[in-house]
Amino acid sequence: MQKTKQKQDIPRGWQRVKLGDVSDVTNGKTNSQDAVAHGEYPLFDRSVAIKRSNKYLFDKTAVILPGEGAEFVPRFYSGKFDLHQRVYAIFPGDIVYPPYLFQYLYANRAVFAQNAVGSTVKSLRLPIIQAVDVLLPPISEQKKIAEILGAVDEEIQKTDEIIFTTEKLKNGLMQIFFTKGIGHTKYKKTNLGELPAEWAVVGLEEVANVERGKFSHRPRNAPEFYGGDIPFIQTGDVVRSHGKIQTYTQSINEKGLAVSRLFPKGTIVLTIAANIGDTGILEFDSAFPDSLVGITVGVNMDNVFLEYYLRTRKNYLNSIATQSAQKNINLQKLNPILVIKPSLAEQKKIAEILSSVDKKILTNQKLKDGLILLKKGLMQDLLSGKVRIK
Repeated sequence: MQKTKQKQDIPRGWQRVKLGDVSDVTNGKTNSQDAVAHGEYPLFDRSVAIKRSNKYLFDKTAVILPGEGAEFVPRFYSGKFDLHQRVYAIFPGDIVYPPYLFQYLYANRAVFAQNAVGSTVKSLRLPIIQAVDVLLPPISEQKKIAEILGAVDEEIQKTDEIIFTTEKLKNGLMQIFFTKGIGHTKYKKTNLGELPAEWAVVGLEEVANVERGKFSHRPRNAPEFYGGDIPFIQTGDVVRSHGKIQTYTQSINEKGLAVSRLFPKGTIVLTIAANIGDTGILEFDSAFPDSLVGITVGVNMDNVFLEYYLRTRKNYLNSIATQSAQKNINLQKLNPILVIKPSLAEQKKIAEILSSVDKKILTNQKLKDGLILLKKGLMQDLLSGKVRIK
């Protein structure tokens, strides 16, 4: 009965085929240790990452598919390439437009994970790949579908490149601003290296109040404390914040607040357990547990400037964290860490410039997210035949 329904769901002029009936599928022969740093040809390994090889197995257009792992994400390649022995190359036949097949297999990649074998490491076998169902429109429609989806892919890639370039710019600016400042000509040697002569180097506790979050009740997951209107941020909220904590995944009620504490908007939040040294500034009043600390700056320190600077100290914070079952850092180690202290006006200027760069990154990230959502909808409509291309 189910098989009949599937046939009825096929759009007019389309056909349902087995992948092995419309393409040749083969695995590679090369081991990872055969990769060479400056090889002439790309070598696709088990993670479908590109290494290099001095030889090539194929000179064709193919869909490359990893043969083992947790996810089986295909990629498209045309030209000379080498292939790891646990990676498959799918060469489309005459009735299949290669970019269409790539888009179809990418959209339906979950079917590979569902049919993979093995317990510890999931892997694909040739018969599994060959037995995968593929919906094929006429070749002209395949080309149009691939053209539309490919155009969105190009825009996503362009946006990714802008984000990468802007991130690189920001990192370069931070390196300059936090060592050379703006407009300085005289420098001095300090415990943090050579810095502008006008700057001070002070302990964090001298320019800010550092306090641990709190949730004193045990067990912590007792439901009667949760579900109210009071934000209760977690480590993940800070890690995902990109410096500005604008969302939260959990909340507490008044009973929960009685065993916790509320930190005001503008507080710098720092992760001190498991993830060490991630930071973000609260954009709303919030409570949080003792796996986070709140840093409230004094009158001569700008909170945005300090948050940016603390990002550069993440590796150092990890190096002084206590090594136990779970890495953590206490206030005794955190309070005296050295930070730079330019004039308040210079702090604000540096913070303003870095914030403007971050704003560009965030704008492009939102654009990318929108394009990904657009492509997801297009794949659902076009690759199923729900929306036809004439």
